[in-house]
Amino acid sequence: MSDPARRKPAEDGGYRHVLRLVVPMVLSNAAFTVMQFTDRVLVTRFSSDAIQAALPAGILTFCLLSLFSATAGYAGTFVAQYHGAGDRRATIRSAAAGVWLTVLFLPFFAALLPLCSWILSLAARDAALFALEDRYAFWMLLGAAPVSLHWVLSGYLTGRNRVVANALVTVAGCAANVALDIWLIFGGWGVPALGLEGAGIATFASVVLQDLVLLAIVFAERDVRATPRRELLRPDWGLVRRIVRFGLPAGVQLCFDMASFSVFVLLTGRLDELSLATSNVAFSINNLAFAPLLGFSNVASILAGQFQGAEKPKLAQGSVMRCLRLAWSYMAVCAVAFVLLPETLLGAFRSPDAPYTAAEMAALGRTLLAMLAAWGMFDTMNVVFLGALKGAGDTRFAMAWLLGTEWALYVPAVALAMVAFHGGILAAWWIQLAYIVLLSTGLYVRWRRGRWMSIKLVEPA
Repeated sequence: MSDPARRKPAEDGGYRHVLRLVVPMVLSNAAFTVMQFTDRVLVTRFSSDAIQAALPAGILTFCLLSLFSATAGYAGTFVAQYHGAGDRRATIRSAAAGVWLTVLFLPFFAALLPLCSWILSLAARDAALFALEDRYAFWMLLGAAPVSLHWVLSGYLTGRNRVVANALVTVAGCAANVALDIWLIFGGWGVPALGLEGAGIATFASVVLQDLVLLAIVFAERDVRATPRRELLRPDWGLVRRIVRFGLPAGVQLCFDMASFSVFVLLTGRLDELSLATSNVAFSINNLAFAPLLGFSNVASILAGQFQGAEKPKLAQGSVMRCLRLAWSYMAVCAVAFVLLPETLLGAFRSPDAPYTAAEMAALGRTLLAMLAAWGMFDTMNVVFLGALKGAGDTRFAMAWLLGTEWALYVPAVALAMVAFHGGILAAWWIQLAYIVLLSTGLYVRWRRGRWMSIKLVEPA
């Protein structure tokens, strides 16, 4: 008689299988995109200073959080591989280990508050912008533990193919965030207009709400209810160490990836207000296209993890390439919109009290959006193959390749262009495009060569 805690999923990695995972994941990330877009538009409508402060503070806080959240969230990759191996009990132990990692990270989360404030003070152009950035960052970092827990719980559900349940929670949480944004940014019902700080409070509250719902869904599962409470509450330190061993490189990679982009944003903060605002708006528009792509990245990670756990690496390779083709189709539509509708997209983010005209923003913005259309196709390769290598356990190569290309080439090139040669925003963006092409080429070569096939993340069932 077979062990009831072990079951192998009957999946083939074909387009139907990939789409069954992609559609809910893309919809959940699209909901996040709509929420983020609404958040930025509302902040822009509040004041020009608010939107200028939102991007650097948001990127910096995510950079600081990602090291810990991505490490704890790597428990989701163990869930996917154990699910592929057919060991359902081990998927629960993996999620519990991720929760314990979040608890162990609490002192580090507390230390991030003064660190973030100090970094923002170094890069601030004036006291008013720094005050906005600092208050927004405070609320984003206050949500460090809830965000880490969210990564763990979401990874548990998606690793076990419960992508629809995860998507419904995300959509509901994003809707709550938008409602809170409208209330807290502009005030009402006894609450004063809080502006950018209100947007931070809304984000914190919505993440906590989503965590509560995710916990209810997880503990309602039959497998979890059948698991002895001592097994859930007692840390499996061996599993925790293995998650850190493979997850820490993923956290370092994401942290330094965001750090390099933070350097880019902070260096462009030295430019005139038109260049800074147009660049920030263009990146905000790019986020509209990029966030759903993370759904394809998540699916590539799930497919690679499950098929690696099932010891079927060839199916992992084929399913990830199908995921890439679907992602390219989506990004091609976005690229066409960038090229054909630049004024419409840029106009949605222009603040009414901006010291520059709509025509001045459109003249620069058209060029930046055309560049976004080009690099979006290469960035699609980045997110898909990074997700796939993460799911396969090849996190050390991903970390090494990104650190090498970013901090040995990209960051020094941007710093020289902006500081030594006093280059403008277009020079910085051309360097960004060249870097993305180089990064995607290396990740593609690594995946096609298949060295990740020999990595054993979990023990076979």
